[in-house]
Amino acid sequence: MNKKTILLITYVLSLMFFIRSVLRILTQEGTGGYGMFMLSALIMTFVLVVYLKERRIEKEKQV
Repeated sequence: MNKKTILLITYVLSLMFFIRSVLRILTQEGTGGYGMFMLSALIMTFVLVVYLKERRIEKEKQV
């Protein structure tokens, strides 16, 4: 697997944890989940930035 595939898989997994945390906060009225909410949002942001850099590098190689 190449690096972009691994980044996308990581992004999807962190998105699932993000949605789980949001649902837990909404349905259980704030009984935890805030730490995982913030952590998964940070991981998603980091992975997306790295993915976009890889994509830009790949496009520059093609041109």
